[in-house]
Amino acid sequence: MFRIGLYLNFYKFLLGIFSFKKSLKINKLIKKEIADQSKKKYVVLSSQCRTGFLQILEFLKKDKKKEIIFSSYNLPEMINVAKNLGYKIKFCDLDYKTGFIDLKKIKKIINKNTAIIVMTNMFNDYFVSKKLKKIAKKFQIILIEDNAIYFDNFLRQKSKKIFSGNLGDYTIYSFNIMKNISALYGGAVSTNDKKFIEYYKKKQKVLKNFSKMILLNQIYIFLILKLISLKIVYEFIFFYIIKLAHQKNIRALLKIFYPSLKFKIISFPRNYFTKISSLSSRLIYLQLKDKKERQYNFLKRRSKNIYYYNHLRKIKSKGNISFIKINDINYQNFIDFPILVKHKRKLNQFLLNKGIETRYLYYNNCENIFNQKQKKICFNAEKYEKELICLPNHRKITFKYMDYIIKSIEAFCSKKNLND
Repeated sequence: MFRIGLYLNFYKFLLGIFSFKKSLKINKLIKKEIADQSKKKYVVLSSQCRTGFLQILEFLKKDKKKEIIFSSYNLPEMINVAKNLGYKIKFCDLDYKTGFIDLKKIKKIINKNTAIIVMTNMFNDYFVSKKLKKIAKKFQIILIEDNAIYFDNFLRQKSKKIFSGNLGDYTIYSFNIMKNISALYGGAVSTNDKKFIEYYKKKQKVLKNFSKMILLNQIYIFLILKLISLKIVYEFIFFYIIKLAHQKNIRALLKIFYPSLKFKIISFPRNYFTKISSLSSRLIYLQLKDKKERQYNFLKRRSKNIYYYNHLRKIKSKGNISFIKINDINYQNFIDFPILVKHKRKLNQFLLNKGIETRYLYYNNCENIFNQKQKKICFNAEKYEKELICLPNHRKITFKYMDYIIKSIEAFCSKKNLND
């Protein structure tokens, strides 16, 4: 089965194209939903998550302090934004058990020049995130919360829900093609900082409209992915292309399946200085207002995360497979289920031979990309890059298919396969 779950369905896609609702009204409703979740007064929309991030960093450059701390296991494009704006990048390693930035190590990195910490919601629970918030507050450091892949995740306290995105001084969102609120392109920023909002509104006046060519290309990719997701097309054609690309290490094909492989340290592309398209706004609106569908997707994904977690932990793996600690399945409701494997490449090939596609590449150890000449300190981030593999988890993935994946991993973990 196709590992990718496209949360934007074809009906809403067509509805978005032919809708005549006014953008101002739609944007107001989107902002209210995000503001309510993040417990912030203000929300602005951006053409992408990273363009909203760029505007925050440009605004904060007035501060004399110019150091920014990232978790080294990250999306390189985000670090590239800070680099291009002249910030001094500091990388902090992960805690191997939690997959979150190491709280003990970050205290050693913080100094009088530290202006910003970027907290990337990826595998973390609410309480470890709150500890980082306290550290930032203690040292009077701005906390930017990257909530690109945690939208709708929450902590339940009694009868209330505390959503991810409420801890940052600024919170950034992504609504790109693979997200659970998918608008081809799109992002947002929420904050209580009125001065930033005034700054952003002025910037909006000089930003160009989003490129129609780039949007059309993304529509083309969306339609292709929809076609590939048809069982007969995927089983008899596309899966074999994926399998061949991995087995022969065909970079040109792998770059199509994993766009992160295309990354290069470059200056800002032109589309970073654009407004969100009206089509993207309509698609975000249509998905946000369909709360029944959002809850259905959330619950389906959560039940499968629980199933993976409970069954995979029973496998006798002789220390070759480990799991990120899950303390709250509502807050840590992963879009793909992560496991750490000592023999990642071998497992991937083994599963491909069984007809199973995984997300083989996730994020990168950005220390290797941006600090090549410096002494390496982020050893757990390096392990995550080499060991993390993600199992498919979306509404079309059946429990029967999950059982097949689990049994295949169990077979791989046998002594015979590990010694081959």
